[in-house]
Amino acid sequence: MQVLNRQSFALDFQDVVLRCSKRDTNVNTTPWNLQIRRGDKVAVMSKDRNLRDEFLGSLCGLIQPVSGQINSRCTISWPVGLKGGLEGKLTLAQNVQFLEVVYEDRVAPADPKKFFESFCLLAGLSPDQKLKSLKSKEQKLFYNIVPFIFSFDVLLVPSAEYLFKGSDDNLSQFLNQIFEKRIEKACMVTSSNNKKFLKQYCNVGLVFDALGRLVFQGPIDECFAYKKSLSSETDDSDNDDDIVDESVFSEKLSNEGPGANFELIDLI
Repeated sequence: MQVLNRQSFALDFQDVVLRCSKRDTNVNTTPWNLQIRRGDKVAVMSKDRNLRDEFLGSLCGLIQPVSGQINSRCTISWPVGLKGGLEGKLTLAQNVQFLEVVYEDRVAPADPKKFFESFCLLAGLSPDQKLKSLKSKEQKLFYNIVPFIFSFDVLLVPSAEYLFKGSDDNLSQFLNQIFEKRIEKACMVTSSNNKKFLKQYCNVGLVFDALGRLVFQGPIDECFAYKKSLSSETDDSDNDDDIVDESVFSEKLSNEGPGANFELIDLI
């Protein structure tokens, strides 16, 4: 009998059930028992965008499962590119300073101030601008760079929109280089649907069907081959439209009903 070393797992799902919010009804997923190893780059694969994003939301506590528990032996980022706890009335610099206090043991650059100022220069922004005064695209760029000021053991990536553009401009290169640096030794879990992004950065896939059943788990190329083999499954992962519905991460999904037993265990 093989004894599993659970210390090698970044995330350990034990009988986890999510309630996927639909337009007209709620569907409970089948219980998940799965592990994600430290250093793995994991693609959450399903035709249901909400299911993929709810999976990510459950990892950082934004969405609570109906039942079961997710054991975490590491620090987990908030979803990259989402507003998170950033405050619109504060300046960009004040938001960063606030997070540096909260995550003081996670600051990654040797000189975070210089790192942040370099981003602002490339993006054409001023650290003294208030967050709410920025245009929508400028805010999204800011939301994408802020998590990279810190070093997390698990990085949650709902979209590759600003991380994998293939553009030659300096800002795109800066974001891509920082992203690659942060995931070099970290675990990454992504709900992106960008096939090129998944094939370049992910080594493992989790394939779920429309009812939330885990139907395949393995190397990323085998996951794409499995999806292609399903006659009823059209491969839409070449679609570069990778826009996230942020309401999935913020709305109340009523998962805290009777019988809910959720526990996110942080052993660090």
